[in-house]
Amino acid sequence: MTRMPKLDYRNVEKDPTRCGGQPVVAGTRIRVAIILTCYRQGMSVEEIVRQYPHLSPADVHDALAYAYDHVAEIDADLAADDEIEVKAQLGRITP
Repeated sequence: MTRMPKLDYRNVEKDPTRCGGQPVVAGTRIRVAIILTCYRQGMSVEEIVRQYPHLSPADVHDALAYAYDHVAEIDADLAADDEIEVKAQLGRITP
């Protein structure tokens, strides 16, 4: 049986100096977690590209592939976002 090669997420990058080191679409500050959230809320790839017109369909597909190959990481990023938002609403920190 032949193994498929590991996916190359050429349109996704992680930089510790950008967005807290969370994975983003290359050359942007749009986090993979945001793309996944849009998709989970029922947006199609085409709708996401319309929402973020500087993204290409390939950017969105790579972000989704990365997200689904790193579900625990992305879900942890989203959970951290939720915690920050709740604390901000309670007046404990500013977002």
